[in-house]
Amino acid sequence: MSARLCSIEDAAHQAYDIFLELAPDNLSEDDIEVFNEHREERGFIEEGEPDESWGDLVAFEQEAEPEHFVQVLVGLEFDDTDKVYAKILISRDMDAPFCHIVWKQS
Repeated sequence: MSARLCSIEDAAHQAYDIFLELAPDNLSEDDIEVFNEHREERGFIEEGEPDESWGDLVAFEQEAEPEHFVQVLVGLEFDDTDKVYAKILISRDMDAPFCHIVWKQS
């Protein structure tokens, strides 16, 4: 039986909702203030294939079923640099929910 996968876009939106819910407990007040002030015009949610660093952080077999996971970056885009507030690994498998977040260090 094959897995029921949500779309990459749906997984990214779900990751962003989780980010918004957990950010107050994981980011500094300054980071939250800057993010909230600029997210409308400079905010980004960037999804892509999980990078290699996840293997060191979680029991994650990227080679086994890479299409079951998506990496989502949440941040602000400035002229000189991007500020990433969270790097999120989220499952697209609707029957096996999973999410892990690496938060910006202050």
